[in-house]
Amino acid sequence: MSSVGTHNAFRLFLLGFVTLFLELLLIRYLGGNIWNLGYFPNLVLLAVFIGMGLGFVFHHLIPDEKSMHWFGAGILLLGLLIVVVTFAHPSLPGFAGAEGNLDGDLYFTATMGNQQSSFLSLLMFLVWFGLIVFIFFGISQQTAKTFRLFTPLKAYTLDIAGSCAGIVSFMLISWFRIPAYYWFVFLVPLIWLAAPKLASALSKAALVGVLIVCAGLAFYQDNQLLYRASFKGKMESYWSPYQKVEFTNTEKSSLFQRQIFVNGIFHQRMDSVKTIRRNWYNIPYFYRKQRKLPPYKNVLIIGAGSGNDVSVALLNGVEHVDAVEIDPIIAALGKKYHPYKPYSNPKVTLTITDGRAFMTNTHKRFDLIIFALTDSLVKVSPMAQLRLENYLFTQESVNRALSLLRPQGELMLYNYYRKQWLKDKIAKMLYKGTGNKPKILMQNKSLAVFLAGKHLKGKGRFDFSDVSVPTDDWPFLYLKNKRLPSLYLSFIVFLSSFVLLLLMLLERSSAQDKERPEAHSSVWLKTAFVFMGVAFLLLETKSIIQFSLLFGTTWVNNSLVFLAVLVSVLAANWVAVVLPRSSLNIIFVLLFVSCLLVLVFPLSNLLSIDNQFLRFALASLMTFSPIFFANLIFSMSFRDVPVAEHIFGWNLLGATLGGAVEYLSLVTGYNALAWVVVFCYAFTFLCLWFDRRHASAPSQTSPA
Repeated sequence: MSSVGTHNAFRLFLLGFVTLFLELLLIRYLGGNIWNLGYFPNLVLLAVFIGMGLGFVFHHLIPDEKSMHWFGAGILLLGLLIVVVTFAHPSLPGFAGAEGNLDGDLYFTATMGNQQSSFLSLLMFLVWFGLIVFIFFGISQQTAKTFRLFTPLKAYTLDIAGSCAGIVSFMLISWFRIPAYYWFVFLVPLIWLAAPKLASALSKAALVGVLIVCAGLAFYQDNQLLYRASFKGKMESYWSPYQKVEFTNTEKSSLFQRQIFVNGIFHQRMDSVKTIRRNWYNIPYFYRKQRKLPPYKNVLIIGAGSGNDVSVALLNGVEHVDAVEIDPIIAALGKKYHPYKPYSNPKVTLTITDGRAFMTNTHKRFDLIIFALTDSLVKVSPMAQLRLENYLFTQESVNRALSLLRPQGELMLYNYYRKQWLKDKIAKMLYKGTGNKPKILMQNKSLAVFLAGKHLKGKGRFDFSDVSVPTDDWPFLYLKNKRLPSLYLSFIVFLSSFVLLLLMLLERSSAQDKERPEAHSSVWLKTAFVFMGVAFLLLETKSIIQFSLLFGTTWVNNSLVFLAVLVSVLAANWVAVVLPRSSLNIIFVLLFVSCLLVLVFPLSNLLSIDNQFLRFALASLMTFSPIFFANLIFSMSFRDVPVAEHIFGWNLLGATLGGAVEYLSLVTGYNALAWVVVFCYAFTFLCLWFDRRHASAPSQTSPA
């Protein structure tokens, strides 16, 4: 390869790096600084995919000499986005007070009462969403122009390799819990190296200045309490791998004394020993004494947080506590600041992991298991509808917890449930697990304390008729029953219409201008890559969800799965080079079989395998086989396409649509998405067949 070719290859690698790194940066940064966006990181992802797709599809409309202007404009708009978020304090539309209710999909929140009006919050949403689209359009149109300098598979390989480097870099940032302002500083050398011609189009110094301003604003935000900007007391700010965590500690004001805020929302308070002794947390221990049963000796607390529940257990004479908390920052704050110092007590074993994973892997037996205020404010992944705690509240999880109890052991759940139907769902799971209705030890407005055990018989009134029990396949505690909220359905219809209309308009314009390179690609080929984008994003989502169930919803697991998916893309690219096109039909069959295998043998069956290495090996085989075959189909179909960057853009727009189609899991569950994937690839097969017929049609026509 010549020096020019090597230089361009390095640039394409860097552009892939910048794109993925900036995508992850904005998903985390915006989720931490826009109220309630932590529940919807998929909105950021969809804006990114739309911008990237449009950048690849429409890059030909931007002259090469103007491309760097657009790239620079994208970085300038990044600065504008950070300014808007810093000073406008946007909040997600549809949330107010103590809850968000999107047509039956319930979200817990506790934001300031003086948030923006519905109109203003909607306007601000359109502003920051649109800015993300234009940022990634500016970057991706430059990537597309570099993309076309190579053969399709080589360009795709370089782009994906850069993406792998981007996710590894962000994993390291998460591991070392590096603050957000350093993220923007890290972008400076990346942008400098990725745009060597920028000096002639737009001053590099200006863009470096923009990134430094972004870093400065991020630093300013980390020193201002998002919940109340006027707060002037002592505070600390951290970026855990899951969310932005703020801690306030004022001696004069009890309102902000030892309080933890997550993504700008009040989350936890560390109570004094005096307060803990008279807190309702003590109720199950008092109730145990009233029944003259042996006191609890070994207790498991899932969602131990900063330590209140652990302190209560110790004050009531428990001999040993296993405390499980998923967020390392919240646990560290509790260890440092809690007045009772529960995590320093030798009777306590603190484990930083996912609660469901802990129960799957432990062989201990407990007298009491507590699901303690386990309501997160973030999703497992920007690709899925699962929150961090969803797999904790399924019938299989409740059954597992009950199986870990000693004779006369008990399972306790409590929270501010806000809706009666949510209490009914909890009670129904406990009833199905024990054969008895749970005891309600306390009920005060939205608060309820459930106690369940096979020896306990409650008398509470519950309506089991109109609620669906969450399962490992349908793990949606906060949705009353299996239905698709109208808001999500409208979103699917809108995105589908957008992609279809765009495809029709571009096909019509291409037909009128045969000189344009895009005219050499048939509508069948473009449609095939759209459907491959839909199906692949669903496969990627399913892989993250399945590994979350089997190995925990931790950020490390999710990041490694994401990285493994990208590595499988690289592997498929290498294999596709040597396989003949005639083998494509066999690969389609292998893909269909591997996709449908989960319907015959659900991956949840692997939870019964105690050997974690064997469980991992089987899970990897079942999860990554369809992903590899899907990538192989993509690579073999992509390697000879004309105007590869244009076709790749359509694939990205298909992935955008796939992000919306994932909402169907709210009705079908996750295993049934395999049928959607199979349908998409079956339609892809037909489109590729029609494309081949379209390509061979001229040679089959006899001259007049």
